[in-house]
Amino acid sequence: MYLYVTIIAAFNQLLTILAHILSVSINGLRIGSLSKWECNIMSSKRTIFVEAAIVVGVLTAGIATAQAAHAAPLQAAVQAADSRANVKIESKILVERTEQNAAGNAVTKLHPPSDVKVVPGDKLIFINSYSNTGSTAVTGFVVNNPIHSAVAFSSVSEDWATVSVDGGKNFAKLTELTVTDTVQESPETETTSITRAAQPRDVTHIRWLFANAIAANASGELRFSGVVK
Repeated sequence: MYLYVTIIAAFNQLLTILAHILSVSINGLRIGSLSKWECNIMSSKRTIFVEAAIVVGVLTAGIATAQAAHAAPLQAAVQAADSRANVKIESKILVERTEQNAAGNAVTKLHPPSDVKVVPGDKLIFINSYSNTGSTAVTGFVVNNPIHSAVAFSSVSEDWATVSVDGGKNFAKLTELTVTDTVQESPETETTSITRAAQPRDVTHIRWLFANAIAANASGELRFSGVVK
């Protein structure tokens, strides 16, 4: 029996990044937003789905719409008797830059998105910090993280994580997944299907299934990286 928590990391920071990207290309920005909170508890699998969606209209090529979700406090969605409600997740995004130090050597630094101008091609580090604030160990915990449409997945730090390339329907190691592309050479020819090995750019979701219990007062981080499209 697992508790599934679906999140998109760093809701406010992701919108900040989009605004930074757009400011490079256009002078004006008109944003309309629609948010919706859903909490769907499925008794058969004890699945907890917590998601907020925001749709942002933009005027630049490459990003027509953007969606983001913010993880709500788990105790608001899970019954108080379930110890898994004590696991809290906080998310943030950092921008990785290679810079020169005073000695002229190249060093890698991480910056909050608000401190730098984020542009397409920048590498982003997504960090989901979790902590068990309860007095008992928590078992059966799973974290699902959709990849934002404005970000191309690069890698995940934990070797026990799995990924999906079909919108979160199936999960496995990237090397075990395939993608079928539909190709049409010209309007006059029929479409053909070509199956190929999945690539990092195909990843739509990441899943961390905790095989071991999260001990009381234990904490840790789940990390993955991506590149701004």
